Amino acid sequence: MLREHLWARYLPGMAALLIAIWLVYHARSNRKIPATIFSTLIGLASMEAEYWLAHGFPSSDVPFFLGATAITVAALVSGRLGGFWLGLIGSGFFSYVNLRYGAPYLLDYVMPALYGVLTFYSRRELTWVRPGVFRAGFAESIWLVLLQVLVIWRTTHLSKWGWLTGGPW
Repeated sequence: MLREHLWARYLPGMAALLIAIWLVYHARSNRKIPATIFSTLIGLASMEAEYWLAHGFPSSDVPFFLGATAITVAALVSGRLGGFWLGLIGSGFFSYVNLRYGAPYLLDYVMPALYGVLTFYSRRELTWVRPGVFRAGFAESIWLVLLQVLVIWRTTHLSKWGWLTGGPW
């Protein structure tokens, strides 16, 4: 079975990451926000695939997935402001979940980066930037670096690296 192979565990996360990079990189400047929002939607679907590889079909995650999909589609329709709020909501959600439960999945590290990029593009398009700390990209970068350091520490503290290394967890 596919889930028995260690390399297969990385497929959904790697696919989401590569698709997101390709979509955002190749999007015209006026389409960066929708491309990034669509990338988060692909990331959510890939996250469910990653859980499926780990534990079987996650039927308990269906309500969360449908709700997250609805919020993402609403943000896509709302444009720049929707992108900004989705970036904040996604960042907050993944900050809470990854610090609370640890982050043993690859997409636990990819998704916060996507939401940070979304917040960056949205703030830049909304011209909600100022010199110094509020420069577009600076606050998002500081948040992402601090979050990743804390998440790595928390995942290690909870001994949840088994998923990425092939062991039980």
